[in-house]
Amino acid sequence: MLALMTTACSGNKSQKEGAAEAGQTEAEQKSAWQTYTNDKYGYSIEVPGDMTKRETMTEENGTIFSYDGEEGVTLNRIDITGSEDMFGDEYTPERIKAYYEDDIANKDVTSSECGDNYYTYSILGGEYCDQINYYVYNGSRCVSVVVCYEKDHADKLGGEVAEHVFKSVKFK
Repeated sequence: MLALMTTACSGNKSQKEGAAEAGQTEAEQKSAWQTYTNDKYGYSIEVPGDMTKRETMTEENGTIFSYDGEEGVTLNRIDITGSEDMFGDEYTPERIKAYYEDDIANKDVTSSECGDNYYTYSILGGEYCDQINYYVYNGSRCVSVVVCYEKDHADKLGGEVAEHVFKSVKFK
């Protein structure tokens, strides 16, 4: 199952706005994002260009990007995972809604939303970190995106940046 979390970080500027204010060209602004493509499950997603793909944590269904140079990083990261229904059944809006309701039933979420092909929820992780979970469905396939960041990285991973990442999920 995939989950999308969104946080209300309205004071955060997007990378594009920040790049424009810094006087970067449109080409430089575009390089602010890198695209990760997963051929096994047929999806792609954009992540901030200055994040590092954690090769030792990569599996055929997804990967992890982070700002931390340590391989065992647990914060300031984006986890991306693809999956497919084991029987090849379609994910209907009703089925997605049931997963959503089950997933948030015992969690203290700060915000949540469910649409026909996705759901998302946010969790404040305490004094130091926040987490956003996003699940998007297409046919019998699903992509899960989890963004986890320390408070001082909210401008790099929260608000409009997280929204861009989530909205960039594309299926072939």
